[in-house]
Amino acid sequence: MTTRLRASRDYSHDVADFAVALADPEFHRARLDAGGGGEVEHHRVTGTPADGTVEVVVRQPVPTGQVPPALGRLLTGGLVLRRTERWRLGPRRCDGRVEVAVPLAPVRAEGTMSVAAADGSGCRLEVDVAVTVTIPLAGALIEGAVADGVRQLTSVEHDNITRWLDAHPREES
Repeated sequence: MTTRLRASRDYSHDVADFAVALADPEFHRARLDAGGGGEVEHHRVTGTPADGTVEVVVRQPVPTGQVPPALGRLLTGGLVLRRTERWRLGPRRCDGRVEVAVPLAPVRAEGTMSVAAADGSGCRLEVDVAVTVTIPLAGALIEGAVADGVRQLTSVEHDNITRWLDAHPREES
């Protein structure tokens, strides 16, 4: 069974600002920090924020209280998400794919992300991810709990992204 997670967040900055942020490895470190740590394992930019690609891999621990007990019993050392994002950057729209794996656990998520102009000014980040847990009987329960945990992490990341964009204004050319 699969649980679908859809989320969107609005930002007062434009798509070009978001593209510049995605191309900066410090942005990815900053968006993880308040969520309990984490690390950027890999970050590669090809081209420019106006016309390029970004691949980033982050490792992000999930706070113990957010780990479903049935899954926690299967893990040693806590739950760590390994998230791989691949973005196509542009000044008017950024599109990406995300894959999330939990090493040594039967949990996987994959889906799409996009950043596009929002009504009025600013931009909207939209995420559509399918979470799959391959544990007989308890899989659906764990999927729901994992999806809830991811929602909580995205809320923290939203705050971190907002702070980053506010602190790093893009210079107009």
